[in-house]
Amino acid sequence: MRASRGPPRFLLLLSSKERVLSCRAPVTSVADVEDVPLVGFESAVRAWALVVWSVGLLACGAGALCDSACEPSDEACRLSACGVLPEESPRMRIACDALPPEGRCLGPRVVEHCVDGQLQQRDCAMGEACVESGGARCEAAAACVEGMSRCSDAGALERCAEGRWASAACDAGCVVEGNRGFCGAPGRTLSGVARYARRLPDASFRDWAPEAEWVSARGFLVASFQGGTLVDLAVTDGSGRFTVRVAREVGAEDAVVVYAAGQGQTGLVEYAVADPGLSGAQGVPATPGASARIWSWSRSTRALLDSPVVAIEESEGSGAAAVFEAVSAAWHGTRERYGSTGLPLVAWLGFGTTWSCGACFAPWQVTAVGRRWSAQLWLPGDSDAAWWSEAMVLHELGHWAMASHGTSPSEGGPHFLGVPTFPGQAWSEGWATWFSSDTRGSPRYYDRQGGTMFWLDLETRSPEMIAWSRPRPEDGLLQPIEENEVAAILYRLGTSTPSRQLLYESLAAPAMNLAPWARGYRKHTWRMEEGTPVDVAATLEAAPCLADFLDALMCGGFPRELMDAATEPAVAYPYPSHAPLCR
Repeated sequence: MRASRGPPRFLLLLSSKERVLSCRAPVTSVADVEDVPLVGFESAVRAWALVVWSVGLLACGAGALCDSACEPSDEACRLSACGVLPEESPRMRIACDALPPEGRCLGPRVVEHCVDGQLQQRDCAMGEACVESGGARCEAAAACVEGMSRCSDAGALERCAEGRWASAACDAGCVVEGNRGFCGAPGRTLSGVARYARRLPDASFRDWAPEAEWVSARGFLVASFQGGTLVDLAVTDGSGRFTVRVAREVGAEDAVVVYAAGQGQTGLVEYAVADPGLSGAQGVPATPGASARIWSWSRSTRALLDSPVVAIEESEGSGAAAVFEAVSAAWHGTRERYGSTGLPLVAWLGFGTTWSCGACFAPWQVTAVGRRWSAQLWLPGDSDAAWWSEAMVLHELGHWAMASHGTSPSEGGPHFLGVPTFPGQAWSEGWATWFSSDTRGSPRYYDRQGGTMFWLDLETRSPEMIAWSRPRPEDGLLQPIEENEVAAILYRLGTSTPSRQLLYESLAAPAMNLAPWARGYRKHTWRMEEGTPVDVAATLEAAPCLADFLDALMCGGFPRELMDAATEPAVAYPYPSHAPLCR
């Protein structure tokens, strides 16, 4: 959830933490998949949509079932019993003596070696991937986009699976056409490139840049249709290029459609950006409208044969394409870190549609636009054009990452940037901001609310519009703390070592996912008056906080001197690195 920036003159946004991990939350349902309206060319391929999108997912069912399965305060149990958990097994850390002498790849972008009997990890840079041939190492141009196919140097067919190229069965011989490898001659093909117009902050971070720039549409699904029949399905590569089969004789009704949707390992759509088919102010959750659809952009096949560029303009909703890039980055990034996929996610963006929560996330199931999703993200479509803020979108996706691979504190209430809040909420919001920073590779967070752009820098602790509040040693581990101070501590922890892998693993560690937590924090409820919490009430519900996470890090082998450098216990957050609580 985006936080307000300060005094009540700014937009006050309620924390999405009021709404997460609860089986009592309403489950929005669209009657039957067969009844889900698909607009444009989607209506011609209902059968294909059912094959690709319709997958049986474990539903929450009646609230009584969840209540009987779990204690009221055990939200991890509720998520397990009522949500959809990834089928893949998470990657496990191994002892140094079990590591091969040449090292190994822990997923596609983390290299592991043993040095002097100590396990060392290093993250590959963007555009690189870990390869094990000749010793584990990062190699440029080895990364791939899920669903891509190619012909290897030896002429064998390979497909991209879990971020790395893998051999695929093919007896007909691999044939190269455009940016793809086909098993046997594919017939007539069309190769093109997809791109979209997006706006970045201006040089002073005071507004969006006056001119849009064109960027590659990476990882989008591309479908080729002959009339109403699906001919081929492909995915754009890192440069936005695609190659699809087309009919031998191209007709006037033939089209190529680019979808803001991404596939998982099984070929099913796991994440997408969709128009909710609603307008104006809406409550959260909201039942999607009859015209709800995954964002897509259609072009005539004939036109593309003459000029093979799908250029998505702002007037066509290129903001939805920008959101999809962020969703895709979060989905792939977390799978690389954990070895398992997150909750199937739909991000709702309708231009002119706003939500009662502002921008927020919750793992609430919904059946819409052709499949059942386990989590939803709501983004405002008002004049602030906040869909251009990759930082904000990835912050909300940080909550998705925590719900998918960890345990949310579920401590909800209003909160302002620059104002300390309660430890559970500060941990959740701080993690989300750090996740955004780490995914983008930038310490600067930016957003636009209420007509005003603002930014802050986690590396220098230098916000533009607010005073940075630091914790005090005498106030202990469970003191109220500003969420961006939590993010700044995480940023310093992450940049102090060659790999951030241990930070991600610690979120998923058993100690971070079993109540009660070692530091003994209990949730609070409150409301805000003039930027000050009032009517504060302590509950008996346990919740994780920053101190628990730092314990998990230390118990996982994080260097003590680096921990102290990040927390500054003598002058700021008094974390006792010499005495972590390990389970």
